[in-house]
This record gives sequence, C-alpha cells and structure tokens, in this order.
Amino acid sequence: MICPMCNATNRDDAKFCKKCGHVLHVEAPAPVEAAVANQDAAAGAQSANVEDDISLAPTQIISPQQMVELQARHWEREAGQNQPQSQSIEEPPAAASDHNDAEPASSAPDIANLPTMIIAPPAAETASPASPSDDTSEEDASIPPPPLDEPSTPESAPKVEQVGAGTGAEDAESASNEDSQEEETETETAGSTAATVKDTPEEVQMTTDDQEAEPEPAPQEGEFPALAVGAVLLERYEITELVSSEAGQHLYQVIDHQGYQRCWNCGSEQNGEGSEFCNDCGAGLLDISYLMHEYPVTQEKDAEASVLHENIINTFVDQGHTYVIAQEQAAENPFPNGVHLSVASDSDAGNIRRSDPNEDSTMALLFQRIHESSAMPVGLFVVADGMGGHDNGQRASHIAISTMAQRITHDLLLAPLTSENSDEAVNPFDEDALVSLLHDAVEEANAAIYKENQRDKTDMGSTITGFMVFGDYAYIFNVGDSRTYMLRGGRIYRLTTDHSLVAQLVAGGLIEPDDVYTHPQRSQIFRSLGDKLNVQIDIFKQQLHPADILLSCCDGVWEMIRDPQLETILTTAPDLQTVCSQLIDAANENGGEDNISAVVVSVH
Repeated sequence: MICPMCNATNRDDAKFCKKCGHVLHVEAPAPVEAAVANQDAAAGAQSANVEDDISLAPTQIISPQQMVELQARHWEREAGQNQPQSQSIEEPPAAASDHNDAEPASSAPDIANLPTMIIAPPAAETASPASPSDDTSEEDASIPPPPLDEPSTPESAPKVEQVGAGTGAEDAESASNEDSQEEETETETAGSTAATVKDTPEEVQMTTDDQEAEPEPAPQEGEFPALAVGAVLLERYEITELVSSEAGQHLYQVIDHQGYQRCWNCGSEQNGEGSEFCNDCGAGLLDISYLMHEYPVTQEKDAEASVLHENIINTFVDQGHTYVIAQEQAAENPFPNGVHLSVASDSDAGNIRRSDPNEDSTMALLFQRIHESSAMPVGLFVVADGMGGHDNGQRASHIAISTMAQRITHDLLLAPLTSENSDEAVNPFDEDALVSLLHDAVEEANAAIYKENQRDKTDMGSTITGFMVFGDYAYIFNVGDSRTYMLRGGRIYRLTTDHSLVAQLVAGGLIEPDDVYTHPQRSQIFRSLGDKLNVQIDIFKQQLHPADILLSCCDGVWEMIRDPQLETILTTAPDLQTVCSQLIDAANENGGEDNISAVVVSVH
C-alpha cells in the first residue's frame, strides 16, 4: 500500500505508514488530499534517513524518556525547515486529513500525525508520587508528573501551577496545545520539571518550603514541667503565679513566708524568727513578693548570669532543678521607711531695693508623722513675689500664702485628724482630689487679692510658685514668672514655665534663651494673682526619689543666677540652710536687682 502522505510502500494490511505514521485508509484519498499529502511528504523526506524512529513502530506504549526524544527530533526537524507550527492538535488523528485541507500545504508533519501513543508511567509511579523513577525527571515540562499530595495552603498563598497529565492520545494532544511553541521548546531543552517554574522563584521556594518544612516536635512537658500554683519550695517560697514558660526556663511569682531570714531592703540577716519588721531598717518582712527562675540542673552555671538585671536574693537546688529568687530593681520601694523631708527658706531685699520693703513672702509648711515605722509627709512650700511698682506688693504676697496655708491645713491636715480622733472613717486623698484641692487653694488666694483690690481700689498683685508634697509625689503649681527647679543626679531641671512676654518670644524663636536675662521687657508678665477674678494655673505632678532637691524661687534669684551656678550651689552646699545663704550671696554679687527669696526641700 502506498502512503498518500510520503509515497512510502507499506504492507497491504498496514494501518499506519511505516515512514511518516499517517493513518492508512483502504479508500483512495481525494485529489486535494493527495496534493496536500504529496507536499507534506516532500517536506518530511528531508528527515527520512532518521534511524530507529519510534514512529516506524505500530501503536505501542513508550516510556516518557522515549517520548521526550521523539518530540525533540520532530521539533529539530521543524526548526531546520524554519516553518512555524500552526496546526491544531485538538482533533483526533482520524480527522487529520480534513484538518490538512484547511491548513497551508507547506505545514510540516506534527506530533498529531504520529501513531497513537500511550504515555503511561509505571503503575507504581502513578500510584505513589513520592518515589518517582529516573525517567520522570527527564519528562517534557508540558507533561509533568502527577501532582504531589501537598499540604493545603491558604487561598491567599501563592501556588505553583500544576499541569494535569492524562493517559493515551489525550495527554499528547493537550500537552501540545500551548499558546507558544517556542516557550515549550526552551522548557524541553531544560529537561526538568523544575524548568516549568524557573521564572517564578518565589513560588517555587514557597512550594519547596511547604514540602520540606516539617512541624517541630512539641516539647515534652514531662522533661521539664512547670510547677503548679500553690506549690511551696523549702517550706518557704509559695508560687502564686506562672509568669512565663520557655524552653529551659520557668518564671514564677512567689511570696516568701520566711522573709525574716533576709531583709529585702537592707539585706540584714539579724532578724529573729517571726519578726514583722527589720531591726535595722524597719522594712516590713511579711509575705514579700519575689520572682523565681527555675532551670534544669544542667544550666546551673548560667542561672545567675541570666538574671543580672535583677537583685538576686537567694539561689538553691531542689529535686534536680536550680532556682534563683530575685527581686526586680523597678519593684524595689525607694522609700522603705516612708518619705522624709528637710526644708529651709530665706529671703533678702537685694542690693538695689535695700531701702524698700521686701515684697516677697515664703512659706514652708511641713506636717510629718511616723506611724508603724513609716513616715508620711504632707507639706506645702510656697514663694510669692509681690508685684513691684504696684500698691502694696508685700500685702498681695502675704494674702497669697496665708490663704493657701489656711485651705491646705484645714482640708489636708485638720479634717483627717479630726475624723481619726472621732473614730470616723477617713476618706483617702487620690490624685484627682489632691490636684483639685491645690487648684482651689490657689484660686482662693487669687480671689482674696482681687476682692481687696476691688474694695480698696488698689492694683496689687503677686506671682506664686511652689509645690505640695503628699507621700512620694510633689504637685508643682505656678502663676507668673517665679520658678520651681529640681536637682536630680547632679543635674538641674526647670519644672515650671514662665508666663511672661520674653518667654513667649523665646518659644516663638524671636529671641535667644539667654536674652530673657537682659531683655528690656523681661518684667512684663501676663498671669498674676489679683488681676482677674479667675486665673489660669499650671499644675504638674512629679514622682519623688531619694536625694531629690526641690527649689522654688522668685525672679530675683534666677535672673541673677544662671542655671549652671544654681546647679553648683545645690550640689556642693553642705546643708539646705547654707544653700539659701549662698543663693542670696550669689544673687547680690551678680547685681541684686530685685528681692531674693527661696525655699529648698531635700527628699530622703
């Protein structure tokens, strides 16, 4: 039988041409079909000398490697003829002749014209993708192995596109139905499925991670279990909370039922069993809270090194585990015996106004009692600077401090004492109540001066600054250009803001900060007591620490003594009264242009 495509001689009962693989029909091809077949045969004759072509065999099952080699030969042949493939292979081979009628006669034979081939990996490979054969690694990129049973990923996660693989002629046809044959050729040359996703490294990396990442085995709790809340170690440390649990370490909150063995504050070990307070420092010793670190015995050497930021109280080994009892530095009470205050104040008319009345007034009102070995101070410390050049400036400053003292003394001191003596409940003062009381006291001082001005047709006024101490907090207040400072750690800080014209000019960048000492309008202020019925008051809250020094002073101090010199005097003076004396001396030496008044309080 003569093949209508390549004119090759075949057996009479042959179903496919042994040379080009065309389906042989018993009926004679139509004239048009014969012409197309002759042209295609001429194109295919250039590669007739290919030896051992798999297409010469009848219908058979070939391996993936053989399929790759077969396709490579056909694509090389097509590339050599410089003819683009444009034939569709979606139709079955039986309709090849009809399809050729609509295509140009110069189209080269396509894989669709090859004998029907079934590409089927071994059964074990299909059933178990986890163990692919060597042939699979060399498959055509368009026919990947069966998709692996990968763990499901969230919809939002990028996924590597998987190309489905069928069996029989459907696989060959669908694999060849790509939009770009050139892209398939490059992929085939790579000879690896990985080439399919070579241009998407992020997706490939993600998929590889998904396949290789295996969940780490959960830590065995039995190896290093955490202790239960309520457990007691050494008949002393009771666990009240499991703070954290990590690999190789547990952190607990515990209370010490034998705090007398070592004072948490001063470290004294001279207290007797059952002592409620330390004999050396007076700190309470009952049920003190600590942090307890637990480590395996293998980490005993590194146990203390890991808690260097804490104050280590005790270490011990119990049942093969190492324990470190520690106290956080931040948790230590800075005033184990309560807050103690020392105060000094002084005032001077100054060199320039030596012959005029001193219009400043100061007040240091300190009430401090010790109860149950703990000191609880209440104090009011004020500096009022009467308005110079106005009527009765000294009268205005006197009204200011006396009015404030009366209100604070009555509400903050006398009322609680009266309730205690009558066995009545004492309402504790919280922050809001203290701020409200201080604000009302300054408002009353302002109203008292204002009413006297209205009554006597005078124009007196006063600035005021100072602070009220309640426990370990100071509540600083200010109206005008007098100032309150704090010395902490050898460094001075200004706590108040001047309500003056030059202060606004500095804030607006119109003058330099040093100009406030010499500016011709430095005495102009826009807040003072007695000017209006209502006055705006600055109030600040400040936590106190041991060794803090608070200074309230009038403008006759800070205008004559710059901040560096103030810092030196506060740091080097042996006592507070000496501080006041040195401030007066320094202000007078630097000019003494105004009255000089100061109140100094030391915290310990």
